[in-house]
Amino acid sequence: MNEDYEKKAFINTNSIDWIDTKNSGIFKKLLSKKNSQETYILKLEENTKYKGDNNINSVEIFILNGTYINEYGEFKEGTYLNFEKEDQSSISSKDGCVVFKKVNYICEKEQIIIDTKKSKWSTGHGNLEVLPLQNQTALVKWPKNEKFIPHKHWGGEEIFVLSGTFIDEHGIYPKHSWIRSPHLSHHHPYVEDETIIYVKTGHL
Repeated sequence: MNEDYEKKAFINTNSIDWIDTKNSGIFKKLLSKKNSQETYILKLEENTKYKGDNNINSVEIFILNGTYINEYGEFKEGTYLNFEKEDQSSISSKDGCVVFKKVNYICEKEQIIIDTKKSKWSTGHGNLEVLPLQNQTALVKWPKNEKFIPHKHWGGEEIFVLSGTFIDEHGIYPKHSWIRSPHLSHHHPYVEDETIIYVKTGHL
C-alpha cells in the first residue's frame, strides 16, 4: 500500500475503517507499507496488550490520545518517541490510546522522548512556530490565515495533520490526514484556521 515513494499519497484517516489485528482489542489503519517499512495509526482499547515476540528494528511514535506503554515507560498524549528498537510484547495500554507510528525506517540511534505539551516552540519562517523533534522531523504551528512560500521538497516530505486543516493547491487536508510528497515535488501551502502538523522531510 502506497509503496511507491515517487508518487504523491494522501489518506484522510477519518474516512477509512479500522483493521483487526491478531491481537484482541488492537486495531490498525495502514497508510503505507514497503517491505518491512510501515506507517500506520494504531489503536489499543482499554487494558489491551500485544501478544507475540516480534522485535521492531526502529520505531517513531506520536501519541494522539491516551497512554501508550512499552519497555521504555508510560507515555501520554502529545509525546513524541523515537527508539532504535521496540519489543512488541511490551506494548500495552491501561486506558486505551491511539498513536501515529512508523516502523523499520532509519532513525536516530539515541533514544528520544519529547513531551510536546511542555516543550518550548521556536520562531519559524513568517509567523510559524516550530518544535524540533529529531533530525528533519518537527511539529509546525500555523496561525490563522498564515501562508508559506512556494517551495520544493528535496528528498520528499511527509505530513500528518494533528489539528486544524492544512491546505495547498492540490487539496484540503483535515485533522488526522496523512500526506506524502515525493522528491522534488512542490506546493504553496496555507491555512485558514490555526493548524498544527507533524512534518518529516528528506527521508524518501
